[in-house]
Amino acid sequence: MGKELRRVERPFPRFLACILWAPGRTEPPMALGSLSALRLMWDYLKGRRGPRSQVTETSILHSPQGHPWLLYSPTGPRLCPMTLIHGVTAHASEDVNLVHLARCIASLGHPCLTPPLDGLAHFTHTDTDVTIVADAFQRSLDLFRVPTGVWAFSYGASYALSAAARPECREACRFIAGFGAYYRLESALEHQRQLLEKSPEPIDDDSDLLYLRYTLLVCQRKRLSLPASAWTSIETALADFMLPTPLHEKQQALLQYARHIDYVELMANYQRHALSSALSPAGHLRQVACPVVLLHDPKDRFIPPDQVQLIQNELDCRNHVLKTRTLTTPMLSHVRVDPMRNLYDAWQLIRLLSPLFETHTATCRAGRK
Repeated sequence: MGKELRRVERPFPRFLACILWAPGRTEPPMALGSLSALRLMWDYLKGRRGPRSQVTETSILHSPQGHPWLLYSPTGPRLCPMTLIHGVTAHASEDVNLVHLARCIASLGHPCLTPPLDGLAHFTHTDTDVTIVADAFQRSLDLFRVPTGVWAFSYGASYALSAAARPECREACRFIAGFGAYYRLESALEHQRQLLEKSPEPIDDDSDLLYLRYTLLVCQRKRLSLPASAWTSIETALADFMLPTPLHEKQQALLQYARHIDYVELMANYQRHALSSALSPAGHLRQVACPVVLLHDPKDRFIPPDQVQLIQNELDCRNHVLKTRTLTTPMLSHVRVDPMRNLYDAWQLIRLLSPLFETHTATCRAGRK
């Protein structure tokens, strides 16, 4: 990671220097895990995107839909591994933001595994995806012989909690950080249906609600009679949704071809499908053996605001496991992280994520022998 940071031609920000090297301090200013989390945050936001000379990238297998399992390995000394679990994204493990995050993590010395979830890549919920997450935890343990840290996003965060509760995964995870997890999938879907009911006109959508409409269109394509040209535009808009383009450009395909659709009925129809209990962490969380931290945006349009508290309450019924810490902050949207909006919350985020980067170097190297 040090080499990569030196190539970034930006001065180290003064406020970060103040955090790290406060005048008059004689003790170490920050635990190594917090320092690594800070370096990661800075690299993710300001560092160069693209392949890195100190990171090798390997496709170790492919999903049934052809998405790759990607392993990012540091070329230098290796620390404890991490597993990234994506949310709802058409590109699955090849999502541009996920790939950039994995490269930043591997640049710090942590091998990083990113499994693809075919269901979420096609905007549907399947218990097969939860099994894939469990397989990823076990595969990481097999590869590195030490438990993995887990960083999971959106619906993938709930899948990670459900997977970690399975008996075969109890010893495979050492720490889980979840962004935007739900407690019960049924509650999240009903919350989204009510949002659509209150916002019938797509032209007034923010990015979260617009994304929800696009995903509903694609996952219920068989119910809709739209021309092939419409589907080409809609699928392109959805695939490119995470790119930094203006909102009005992202709206164009939907407003042109699918403005008239009854999205409330589309959601209601989806809700009528039978959903496996494996898709919700509710009732399973006492079986999670590792510490967990939860992060949530109070303005999240997808997940009801009470879900974090419900997850925390059940996790905190466990014995002999650290209490669950949470951070509710508007600096995190459902699909993006921009910590520079709020420096105090950024510091809280660094502290919460620090256990992911506490190196346990002796343990990791012993496992490698």
